[in-house]
Amino acid sequence: MNKLLKLIPYWFLIFTIGFGWFILAPAIPLLDIYLHTSTGNILILISSYGYTMAILGLLAGYFSAKLSVKSMLYTGMVISFIGLLGRAFSPDYITFLFFGIIAAAAYPLVLAPIGSIMKSIDNERSETISGVSFGFLFFGLAMGSLIGPDISKFGVKTVLFMPVILAFIAMIFMLFVVKSYPTNYVKKIKGVFRPGMLKNWWVGLSIASVSVLFGSVASTVLHLHSLKNFIEFGGILGGLEFLGAAIGAIILPYIFEKINHVKLGNVFTGILSLLSLSALVYSLSFTRDETMMLLSFFFFGFFGNAYWTMALTSVTKYVSNPADAGFSTAMYSVFTNVGVSLIPIFVGVEFSSLKTIIIGVIIVLVIEIIAAMMSPLILSGHTKLNENLNMASGK
Repeated sequence: MNKLLKLIPYWFLIFTIGFGWFILAPAIPLLDIYLHTSTGNILILISSYGYTMAILGLLAGYFSAKLSVKSMLYTGMVISFIGLLGRAFSPDYITFLFFGIIAAAAYPLVLAPIGSIMKSIDNERSETISGVSFGFLFFGLAMGSLIGPDISKFGVKTVLFMPVILAFIAMIFMLFVVKSYPTNYVKKIKGVFRPGMLKNWWVGLSIASVSVLFGSVASTVLHLHSLKNFIEFGGILGGLEFLGAAIGAIILPYIFEKINHVKLGNVFTGILSLLSLSALVYSLSFTRDETMMLLSFFFFGFFGNAYWTMALTSVTKYVSNPADAGFSTAMYSVFTNVGVSLIPIFVGVEFSSLKTIIIGVIIVLVIEIIAAMMSPLILSGHTKLNENLNMASGK
C-alpha cells in the first residue's frame, strides 16, 4: 500500500475530532435548553479541547515514545467514540461534561505525537503529512461551524449523534490500517528539547492564540459597531477562518516541499500571515467593511495555519528518530495550547469596548510581528536520521 494511503483513515479520524468539537458552537442555544444550563457552561466544554492538549499533550508524546504510536491511536479512536456516544446520551450537564472531556482527550492522543507518524511513515514528505493532518482538523472545525446551524434545525439529538456516527466509521477504518504503522524504531526521549525550538513555539503560540481570539470576539466587536446580524456574521467569519486554515495547511506546505523551498515557504507564510492579520484587525476593529472582513479572516486562516503547520514540522528537524519527533511535536502542541488558554482571555477583554480596543490591537500586532520576524530563522533542512528511522521508513 502507498505510504500516504495508509494515512487516509487517520486523516478522517482527525476530521471527526474537529467536527465533533465545533458542531457544538452553533448549537449552544439548543444545548442551553436541553441541558438546563448556561451558555458559559457549554463554552467550558468547547474550551476543554484546548485544555486537554495543554494537560495531556506531553503525556501523549511521552507514551507514544515509550510505547508506540499505535497504542496512542488505538486509545484515541476508542475514547473519542466512547466520549461522543456518552455525550449524546447524557441526561444532564454534569454527565455531558464528563463524557465531553473524555471525547476531548482524543485530541492530544491522536495529534500531539504526529511527529512520530511523519517520521516513521515517510520522512521525505513530512511537510505534506503535517499540513494535510492539521488541514483535516481545521476542515472538521470549519464544517462543524458552517453546517452546524443546518443540522441544528433537526434537533439537538441530531447534532450530538452525527459526530458519533462519523467517529464509529473512522474507528472501523483505522482498525484496518493502524496495525501496519511501523514501530521498529528506537524509543527514547532523553535530550529531545533544543533551544532553537523556542522560535517555533512562539510561532505556534502566536498564530493559534490570535486565531482563537478573533474567532471568539468577532461577534462582540461587530456588536460594538451596531451590525444587525452580528451573531450570524461573526459565525461566518469564524467558519471562513477555519476553512482558510484547512486549505492553507493542506496546499502550501505541500507546494514548498515539492519545489524544495521550505525556508522560502516559512518566510512567505510568515509575512503574509502578518499582512492578512493587519487587514483583519483594521477591518474588524475600525470599519464596517464586511467584504474586507471576510477576505482577511479567510486569508489569515490560509497563511497563518500554513505557517503554524510548517513551524510544527520544523521541530522534528532537531531530532533524529520518530520517538523524539513525536515528543517534540507534543511539546510544540502543549506550548501552543497554553497560549490558546491564556491570550484570548486576557487580551480578548480589550476588544469588548471601543475605548480599549486600540490596546488589544497593539498587543496582537506586536505578538504577530515577532512571529513574522522568526520566519527566516525557522529550521527547514533535513536531519541525518539514524538507522532505526531508515528501517521505519522502509528504506
